[in-house]
Amino acid sequence: MKLRTTHNSIRIRVRKSELDILKEKQIIQESIQFPSGTLFKFALKIADNDQLVNAILEENYLLLSISKTAASQWINTNEVSIESKVNLPKDEQLHLLIEKDFPCLDRPEEDKSDTFWELAPETPESC
Repeated sequence: MKLRTTHNSIRIRVRKSELDILKEKQIIQESIQFPSGTLFKFALKIADNDQLVNAILEENYLLLSISKTAASQWINTNEVSIESKVNLPKDEQLHLLIEKDFPCLDRPEEDKSDTFWELAPETPESC
């Protein structure tokens, strides 16, 4: 699972094998160990709620959740992404995007075997 962030935007890309785990176990997780000993974890979970996508950050743990309905549609079809915007204070929004991972053609060293080749555009502009 890949995590990308910018100002008020979180993007997660999920590989084929991770999608299988998500379907079976309802959650996938990753972690990053820092030299200070801090462990940052992030996860994608299928939740029993009606909110399309939600994000919670507590104690170095980022949890994105998607509704069962949206997850089923996304996992079992060629649908590439689930996208949502959550209102924040001061008229801002948190942009949440969960995608099936495409191969990055501009990164020849990257293992692309677990990506969604069949859904990728013939000539992708970027990954």
